[in-house]
Amino acid sequence: MGLDIYSGKLTRYYSRNWKTIVQQLSEENGQKCVMTDGCGNEIKPVEDKKEIDQIREAVTEWAKYIAADIDMPLSSPLWDETTECDYYTDRPGWEAFGALVMLQACLSLNRPVPEYLESGWSAFEAPVVQEAMSKKITNSLLYEVGLWLPIPEKAIFVTLYPTGNEGAISTVSLLKQELEELNRQLWKADEATILSWRDDKFYVPVKTKEPKLLFGFIRRTNKTPEEKYRTEDLAQCAYSMLYQAVCFAEEHQVPILLDY
Repeated sequence: MGLDIYSGKLTRYYSRNWKTIVQQLSEENGQKCVMTDGCGNEIKPVEDKKEIDQIREAVTEWAKYIAADIDMPLSSPLWDETTECDYYTDRPGWEAFGALVMLQACLSLNRPVPEYLESGWSAFEAPVVQEAMSKKITNSLLYEVGLWLPIPEKAIFVTLYPTGNEGAISTVSLLKQELEELNRQLWKADEATILSWRDDKFYVPVKTKEPKLLFGFIRRTNKTPEEKYRTEDLAQCAYSMLYQAVCFAEEHQVPILLDY
C-alpha cells in the first residue's frame, strides 16, 4: 500500500471527494487511475448530498467529542466543517516517510543515521525506531500518529478516530514544532530549499545491487534489482511534503491525515 498525506476538511476526505497525487498525474496524462480498498473494490467518491451531509454531521459530532475529551480549554467547534475548501495532498510513500521517522529516532537517541536504505524497507521494523517508540517520547513522528488537528495546543493523545478505530492523534502545532526543531538541528534550510527537496530528492536511487555472477556470467533471476537511496535524501523529501501540509493546514485551519 502507498502512503499519502492529506490536509483538508474531513468531510471531503471521508466522502472521497479528493484525488491522490497519483490520480491527478494519471488524469493529466490521459490515463485512468482506479483506487481500490484492501479487498480490491473500487473506491468511488460519494455523490449523494444527503450522504455527504451525514458524513459532515458525524465528523462535527466527533470533533465535539474530541473537544470534550481533551483535558484543556478549547473553543468549539475545533474547526469549521460546514464550508468547503481546497485540499493539499502528496505521496511520500512508506520509505520516505520511514526515513524521516528513522532520522527523528536516531536524533532522539543520539545514534548514527544509516547512510542508505533499500526500497521496500520498513522503518517500523528497525530496532532503533522500535526502541525510540517504546520510550513514548513526546514526538508525533515516533508515536504512530495518523491525524493532526488544527488546534493551538501541543499534545498527543489516544482516542477514537471518526471511523471508530482507536489511535494516536496530535496537533498541527506540535508537528510544526517538531519539523522546525529537526531543521534547526540538522539543516538550517530556508523555505525555498525545503520546497526544492520535494522534487530534487523524490526517490532518486544512488545505489543498485549488482546481480551476482556465476562462473563469470550474470545469473538470471526473476528478482528485480534492489535500489538503494540515501536515507537523508528521502527524509528531506518527506519533510518537504509534511512542511507544505503544515503550511496549508495552518492557513486554512484544517487537519492533516495520513492515508494508506
